[in-house]
Amino acid sequence: MCTVSWLLHESGYDVFFNRDEQKGRAIALSPQLFSHRNTAFMMPVDPDGGGSWMATNQHGLSLCLLNYYQGDIPELPLISRGLLVKMLAPSAMVSDVVATLNTLHLGSYAPFTLLVFAPDLSSRQGHVIAFQWDGHVLTQRPSIEPMISSSVAFTEVMQARRQAHTVILTAPRSVEKAWEFHRSHVPEAGYKSVCMHREDANTVSFTHLKVTPEQVEMVYVDGPPCQNGEAVTTALVRKNQPLKLVASDQG
Repeated sequence: MCTVSWLLHESGYDVFFNRDEQKGRAIALSPQLFSHRNTAFMMPVDPDGGGSWMATNQHGLSLCLLNYYQGDIPELPLISRGLLVKMLAPSAMVSDVVATLNTLHLGSYAPFTLLVFAPDLSSRQGHVIAFQWDGHVLTQRPSIEPMISSSVAFTEVMQARRQAHTVILTAPRSVEKAWEFHRSHVPEAGYKSVCMHREDANTVSFTHLKVTPEQVEMVYVDGPPCQNGEAVTTALVRKNQPLKLVASDQG
């Protein structure tokens, strides 16, 4: 139950993430700073599992994780999918993400879709990379914007939210229109709307990630974005890379 969209620019990108969760789940912590393997990264934290659904690092590599409810749950004891994001967050390039995924026993994770944004991704080169674990096999799939996750009426929800995206994100596309899309209640406030509202679940936060050659910035809004809550901003200075990275680099 989530919606992710993005904007690619001549030098950098923006990512927008509505996190939808069951009511009663513990409130997440706003973006926290971490350091591992000589790499600083930041991510909001789910106190239930200690992981996250979104992370970015000082190299400019970013990750988004969505539950894939249409997959099959493995029978083994499960590890929180959010910890996968924390594990991959220090990766300097896409090939590092792929190398780590290839070493993991994914049968310990429930199905997911992982979006990877390369450090040099822009409107001039590269594309958003999507990996999907369906409980049996890990594959690369097209990253069709916006990416949708829903445990309820997936096809209906996907069609409604993509239609809203088409209507709201008209040319010229902008950050303001992306925020409007993620606050939207089309066709009405309910299970189909991007800012989702159900009796048992709703959109619990909105995150806007901005990556430029100089810095990475994460703007976090606790609560449904339609309520226009306070935005908390966390930033990191970009770390210069000694080698040129390729946005389509997949190892």
